[in-house]
Amino acid sequence: MASDDEIEKLLREISGQDSPQPAPVQRKESGTPAQRDQSTSGGRVAYAAVGAAVMGAGGAMAGLLLPGISIFSTGIGAAVGAFIIAMVSGPPRWFSR
Repeated sequence: MASDDEIEKLLREISGQDSPQPAPVQRKESGTPAQRDQSTSGGRVAYAAVGAAVMGAGGAMAGLLLPGISIFSTGIGAAVGAFIIAMVSGPPRWFSR
């Protein structure tokens, strides 16, 4: 059976959830900040280049299938757009493994 301390703790948590003001968050502070993996822009550029190549090929195929649209301009536009978006967003974690 639960002790009185555990029941009081659960009741405080429930009343904290019902109140309109958020309960203060208790954080564990450490003396040193967490270290992040140092990555260079090489991963970002490689990711952007691969994305540009894939989307450029897809854009060219779309230009091939759609009437009235140039294959060249559609492929270049898709490649440039994908490159810019990939440079801004950066590679996902799985790409840099």
